[in-house]
Amino acid sequence: MARFDVTPELASIIKSTRVSHNVTAKSIAEHIGKSQAFISKLENGDLKSIDRDQLIDIFEFILGSEEAFQAFLNETLLPIFSSLTLRHTKKEIDSQIWYTNFDMVLRLIPIPDSLTKNINQELIDNRIEIDVLCDRINGNEMIDKNTYDVESLPSNIWLCDSESGEIKNIYIKISISKTTIEDILQNRTKSINYITMFAIVFYMFLIEEYRDKTDLSIENYQSNWDKTTDYLNRFQFYSLEQKRYLESRAQTESEHEALLSDFDKNNQKTINEILHIFKALSEFDLLRTTNCLSQFKENLSWDGGFILRLISLDFDALKDTNIDQRKNMLSEIIGIIDRYKTETQKDNNVEFYD
Repeated sequence: MARFDVTPELASIIKSTRVSHNVTAKSIAEHIGKSQAFISKLENGDLKSIDRDQLIDIFEFILGSEEAFQAFLNETLLPIFSSLTLRHTKKEIDSQIWYTNFDMVLRLIPIPDSLTKNINQELIDNRIEIDVLCDRINGNEMIDKNTYDVESLPSNIWLCDSESGEIKNIYIKISISKTTIEDILQNRTKSINYITMFAIVFYMFLIEEYRDKTDLSIENYQSNWDKTTDYLNRFQFYSLEQKRYLESRAQTESEHEALLSDFDKNNQKTINEILHIFKALSEFDLLRTTNCLSQFKENLSWDGGFILRLISLDFDALKDTNIDQRKNMLSEIIGIIDRYKTETQKDNNVEFYD
């Protein structure tokens, strides 16, 4: 079973996230079937390691939904990594294996159409069949078979070897189905984690250059790793660590702008338009707008995924209703909230709202 080392940084993030979302240690303990002392040890860094699924369950419980967890990964990990780089050496940062898994395995990234189009063309030009690519990926040739029992390793999670508390090596066993690859390349999958896309491109380039040869040198693999990273960067498909590195090297505003994907730009454009509307409403009635936005902020803190799903409902379809009808609808919504407040609280199982 895959486990994460509980570093002081991870322990601190668990506690700060719990406190900021007004979640008690007792409620987390009850949710995962552990004692409150277990959560206390976890947050104080007194536990050596924690099961991966249990850690994810804790974060999803705190944040309220799987969607909110994804938002946390996208919005919080980059500042965390930037903070680590200020306080630690690269060797110390590499020991944060939980960060690598959060960044490259758990975080989902929108897939640019231009990226899948280019990969498909590369496969056609080099006569690489999906079956061959899939077999090569799942062969995990970069893992030393003389050192590790590959069959017994958990799939799709970064693992590490340590000696006297010092990490000597990190590695990952990749397992990807042919269907997964086809869904990505035929644009049926809209978002994927970094390591899956990296594996597809990495082994595509290996086959392209070396065909069926697998006894390559470390230098060959490293060169191909760098080539794959540069290739994904061209399509703005970044790990947060890579994005932070590129941002640190950007000197001008245009260089920073070039790092943004179309998804980033559309997201920022939408946020700016929303802020413009909020500012206009504030100018009309500052006190009422501030009070409403304060409650909106509290609602997001309570369950960001639920509130985002709620405000994405098609209220615009009601544009032909009159003011009295809209007041009636608000009264009905308030009544629904009051009714649910009085119902027995159920356990916080993580569910999608779709």
